[in-house]
Amino acid sequence: MQSRKQQKKMVLWHRKGMASFKKYYRTIYDTFGYPLTERTALSSEVLAAAQKRLGVRIPAALRDYYLVAGLERRFSACHNQLLPPQRWALDKQRLIFMEENQWVAWWGVSTRNPDSDDPPVSQGVNDEPITWHPEHRKCSVFLAVMLHYQAVSGGYRFSGRADAPDQSDYRFEEQGWTYYGEVNSLEAYSRRNQVVCLTPPSDFPFMQKWSVLAGGKTKGDLQGIATDLGLTFE
Repeated sequence: MQSRKQQKKMVLWHRKGMASFKKYYRTIYDTFGYPLTERTALSSEVLAAAQKRLGVRIPAALRDYYLVAGLERRFSACHNQLLPPQRWALDKQRLIFMEENQWVAWWGVSTRNPDSDDPPVSQGVNDEPITWHPEHRKCSVFLAVMLHYQAVSGGYRFSGRADAPDQSDYRFEEQGWTYYGEVNSLEAYSRRNQVVCLTPPSDFPFMQKWSVLAGGKTKGDLQGIATDLGLTFE
């Protein structure tokens, strides 16, 4: 498997030279096999209304996602819920834009620096008051990784999970995978019509090994992942 340094270069390469974040998000959906269209785009007027209501500037990384995928539901609402701008709220200089599937937590992007196009995202635990913890320093990477997690958590019709004894055995770069980043120890990879998310071992008895979450557009796509990685999915 490629080193951490090589992985980071892959992410930087993927974003390099893009005039906006829109192409970045479109590329992800193209790879997933469900290209974005005009029907998935949210109008700029809706975003302008939300910005006026909240009195803050919407960071470009979040705004551009909604401008191309704000009405997309297959991957943005199958598990955790991407909130419509009408439901956005502010808490401690964070714009809340995503809700955890069991209402245990939210995710909010920082509005502390109005000049930042790609500010940090934090997770807020549903408490009174909300307790915030850092999740990722770049909103665009958080959204990309979350989309991958959504893909293997209901976005794709065909998905599976397997234990992996040794993550270092995988040669993702050699097999055409693109690394999109890591959020809360979950690593996200994708190639045409296929997604893989890796989570490391933990202290829980049922998570003593690396865990592979995989999804494919077709049954054959999922089987292709199993074959390449030498796994049998549950």
